[in-house]
Amino acid sequence: MKKTAILTCSNAGLDYLDYPKDIRILRSVIHFGTDESYDDFVQMDAKTFYERITKNPNDIPKTSYVSPGRMIEIFEELEKEGYEEALVITISSQLSGLYEAVKRIAKDVNIKVTVFDSLTLAYAEAYMVLEAHRLVEEEKTVEEIIKYLEKIRDNDRIYVAVDTLLYLVKNGRLSKLQGTLGTMLQLKPLLVLGDDGKVASLEKIRTTHKAQQRVLEKYIEDTKDLNVLTFISHAHNEEAVQWFKNELKKVFPEREVVSAYLTPVVGAHTGPKGIGLGYIKLD
Repeated sequence: MKKTAILTCSNAGLDYLDYPKDIRILRSVIHFGTDESYDDFVQMDAKTFYERITKNPNDIPKTSYVSPGRMIEIFEELEKEGYEEALVITISSQLSGLYEAVKRIAKDVNIKVTVFDSLTLAYAEAYMVLEAHRLVEEEKTVEEIIKYLEKIRDNDRIYVAVDTLLYLVKNGRLSKLQGTLGTMLQLKPLLVLGDDGKVASLEKIRTTHKAQQRVLEKYIEDTKDLNVLTFISHAHNEEAVQWFKNELKKVFPEREVVSAYLTPVVGAHTGPKGIGLGYIKLD
């Protein structure tokens, strides 16, 4: 059996979960202006990041994925440790160039590298990574693992409410016209990340709380008759997390809910207090 490594990008937010430490994380970078850069989580964690952008709302961060040189170093380290194969699970290729970058780098290293496009991010991506690691421990082949991951990928969805349009506009996720009008009218987009890996705006809503209510309604509509894994991904918004958990308990008292931070490189797009409620269909 080939020794296989599991890797992912920091967009999955594994750092805020209990995870096997032999999973390697390709760390994206957070940039403030031209002279401040931080490796995601290692040099700036979520709490520090959200406190900073809340205090300085005009200091808009940018992000970039891990450098090609660092990727090559990681694959060479794995080869020295006796790994023959690597499976890399990335953030949606519709949201980042990382998937294509890893595919290019794969041609320049000795270890066999397979790249899987999660078509998602945050906890849904993390779940795929944790399941892939479990299957490696069970000595499943990469081909078998990919088939299993494809099933998860076809059955996940996350609805997101953001407190401000500013970060989506500044980072190119909404047009400036939409953003200007939305800011003027204090509109809050209800977003969905669906099977195609793209973020789509479903509705514009007047207040943050109403947007969160619509997130809850959409989740309930989708999952009322299903067996699902439920998760909340949030940008340092414990108050909203608790509200969602309380409301979910009223409708689905038996359902467990996993809650985790949106790591800074994702929060750079949602802004502070953004929150997502998502699910993965289990059968």
